[in-house]
Amino acid sequence: MSTTWHRSSLLRNLKPLDLTLETDFTEEELAYLQYYGLDLQDQRPGVRQYLGYVSVYSFRVAVQVFKPERPRATVMVLHGYFDHVGLYHHLIRYLVDKQYTVVSYDLPGHGLSTGEPAAITSFVQYQSVLSTCLRAVKGTLPEPLFAVGQSTGAAVLIDYFLSMRHHRTNSAFRSVVFLAPLVRPFGWKSSLLLLSVLKPFFKTWKRVFRDNSSDHDFLLFLREEDPLQSKVLSVDWVAALREWIPRIEAADPVDMPVTIIQGERDGTVDWRHNLVVLSRKFNPSDVFYMKNAEHHLVNEDPATRERIFTLVNNTFTAALAADK
Repeated sequence: MSTTWHRSSLLRNLKPLDLTLETDFTEEELAYLQYYGLDLQDQRPGVRQYLGYVSVYSFRVAVQVFKPERPRATVMVLHGYFDHVGLYHHLIRYLVDKQYTVVSYDLPGHGLSTGEPAAITSFVQYQSVLSTCLRAVKGTLPEPLFAVGQSTGAAVLIDYFLSMRHHRTNSAFRSVVFLAPLVRPFGWKSSLLLLSVLKPFFKTWKRVFRDNSSDHDFLLFLREEDPLQSKVLSVDWVAALREWIPRIEAADPVDMPVTIIQGERDGTVDWRHNLVVLSRKFNPSDVFYMKNAEHHLVNEDPATRERIFTLVNNTFTAALAADK
């Protein structure tokens, strides 16, 4: 699959996010959107979409907004490590078709955001990015605000509640869904040993692409056709995770209902351990298991995706009904 866009020039020409103006996409931006199936403005009548950046620290964080004609709420979608907004087109299209406005941004060092590839020095930076993006859309998009986070995206939300002490009465989010949430990755003790060896000498390590979905076309796309995939694992990111995990595991519980969806074939996160931790931290928490699903739930096979997305929609629909 050939591309008619380049990340470097997209970053160079990206404008600040402005939700008060109709977005006039450049040819290169349109090519990027079409490549990932994000050209909803052309696919869905009445949909308006926006692409721009917000500044956080030294980062320019790329933000995208998809707004249907009659939105009933707004959903913030947070992607996982090595991911970017383009890989979440199935979920974004589903939510827009259910009449939700969708906001999603690329984490620093991912997708169209600036920063060292797939790197961060502290998970605290992820909170600054989240709060900046929340401020950028506050008051301009329909409320209530919901959130769904996959893996590291879920970790950002977990940190928002447990470290920042948000709960059901002061949170920006009315309802949240965690997809295959990260607390500890699978094989964490071995990773710590490797980190102690690597960190003094290396900034990155060659990435190994693992089968984290039963959708083989998706796995092939990641390995061979996605120009936004990092080919390296950041040692700094693993070190930041090492600092974050004990803080989260020691945090006091919060009064915040969450929905957790977890694949039982997940070999990326230590999901059994993680669900025990999260069930103690969030009250109440509803957990749904996907028997044959692996880690990348937003890109599982179509039948599994449909079940997952239906659970997401049911969670948010119930929250809307409770508000009436």
